[in-house]
Amino acid sequence: MSSLVEQSKRSAAFAAVDKHVLPSVRVLGIGSGSTVVYAVDRLLELKNQNKLNPDLVCVPTSFQSKQLITDAGLRSADLDDLSILDPEQGGFKSIDVTIDGADEVDSELNAIKGGGAAHLREKLVANASNKFVLIADSRKDSQLLGEKWDKGIPVEVSPLAWRTISRQLERMCSIQSGAVSLFELQAPVAQLRQAVRKAGPVVTDNGNFILDVHVGKIYDPPAVEQLFKMIPGVIEVGVFSGMADEAWFGNEDGTIACRIPKSEMKKLD
Repeated sequence: MSSLVEQSKRSAAFAAVDKHVLPSVRVLGIGSGSTVVYAVDRLLELKNQNKLNPDLVCVPTSFQSKQLITDAGLRSADLDDLSILDPEQGGFKSIDVTIDGADEVDSELNAIKGGGAAHLREKLVANASNKFVLIADSRKDSQLLGEKWDKGIPVEVSPLAWRTISRQLERMCSIQSGAVSLFELQAPVAQLRQAVRKAGPVVTDNGNFILDVHVGKIYDPPAVEQLFKMIPGVIEVGVFSGMADEAWFGNEDGTIACRIPKSEMKKLD
């Protein structure tokens, strides 16, 4: 990957951290992926400058992000442990802000996530956050999901019935009630994700399998997310619809773009 792409990731991550991780932030969600590495790098710089809350707690979304937090000398806690921390205040009620990467982001800040097979924990942490911020390089910025990301929707499934779930996904039709297409292909194509440098399938941090479900462009992300989740054995779908508040994109020319959902921009006009 070119150094310009890596620099664009770094720029987006640093800008998002500088805006949102203020000394008032006590609980911070840390996402997963290559761009998040730069976010933690910036957190370490701020820590060394005494610009972070001294009692900051970071909530990881994967084995990778927990390693990053630990290596940076930051305090980590699992999501369910927040309620028993800070007993004088009755425990933390929520995460102040979560910063996470994305595989693709559309004009409404719906996102495809799960390229790193961590989207179950990522969605749990995002859902428990007061603010959810995405960071990525400009290659991930699209008008519609599926325009640029061609590796399918990551779907975490139970290993007990992955073949059955795969067949059920492939029997789904793009056109549901109302005769409106939810996605580009007439029917999905599901593939079991295979591991690299390991024989057999990818196994998630939760002990499950990943099906990459190809549907082409996604015209209605919330509907597709809910449609897939209706199948028994589907644990989580890598479509994050209506969750993100902001998205930061680094460009190869060194500039940074910050977006909010297109519908929110219209309200401000």
